[in-house]
Amino acid sequence: EFEVPEPLRVAPEKGSTCSYPSPTVELGVQQFKWNGSKGQLRMLQHGQVHSSFDNAFAHCCAIIKISGGEFAEDILKLLNKPTEEVEEEKPSESHAESLKVKNSKPEVVEKAQTAEPAIESETADSEYQKKLDTLLQRVKDSKTPDEVNAVYRYTRTWSDKQMEPLLLATHKRLEELEKSKAQATEPPSLMVQIQNAPDLTTLDALEIDVAARDPQIQSRLMDFVKKRRFELENPTSTPLQEAEPDYLLGDGF
Repeated sequence: EFEVPEPLRVAPEKGSTCSYPSPTVELGVQQFKWNGSKGQLRMLQHGQVHSSFDNAFAHCCAIIKISGGEFAEDILKLLNKPTEEVEEEKPSESHAESLKVKNSKPEVVEKAQTAEPAIESETADSEYQKKLDTLLQRVKDSKTPDEVNAVYRYTRTWSDKQMEPLLLATHKRLEELEKSKAQATEPPSLMVQIQNAPDLTTLDALEIDVAARDPQIQSRLMDFVKKRRFELENPTSTPLQEAEPDYLLGDGF
C-alpha cells in the first residue's frame, strides 16, 4: 500500500525543477522546469505537481495500485533496488524525501530528466496525434465560428505545447470565415449595379456615381450605362454591341 505525498499547493519559483506522475512513461514520472504556463497551472490545481521525483513516483505507484494495475518492469526494478545502489546513483544536489511505502520498500532515487524529452513525448504520443488530426480536420470543415471553437472542449487536459498546432489552425479558419462573411455582405460592384438597373431612374443615379469614379475607368463604366439605357428604352430591340468584358474592369468597379 502506498502513501501519496502531499503535492505542491503553491506555484514554485520560476525555473524550479518539478515532477508529476505519468504512468504511461518510463519510471512513471515526467520532470519539467516551472514557467507558470497555463498547462502547468492546471496540473498544480489538480494536485499533480511535486517538488521531487520521489514524491511524484510514489503518486504514480498509488495511481497504478488504486486502478488495479500492475507495475511495469522498469518500475519494479526501481522499487526493488537495494538501498546501497540507490544511494550510489542519487545526485548529490538532490534533497528529495524518500518514498514512503508501508511494505518497507527501499527509498527511490530522483532520476534526472529534462523538460525537453517530456514535451517531445507529449506531442509524439500516437493517441494525441490521432486526436489532433481529427480536430484539425473538423476545424477545416467548420462553417461557423461556433463550430471552430467547439473543438476546444476536447483539449482540456492538453498542455500548451500540444495546443499550439490546433490554436494556429483555429485562428486561420476564423480569419477565413470572417473574410468570407465580409465578402458576402459587400454591396455589388458599380458595374454589376449598372447591368442590373431595373429602370431608368436607378440608372440615372448610378450614372452620377460613375462621375465620381477614377477618370481612367469612367469611360468603361459609361459604356455599360449606355448599353443598359438602350436595353431599358428599347426592350424588344437588338442590344448594343457588348461593352468590354467584365474581367477588364477588375473588382470593385
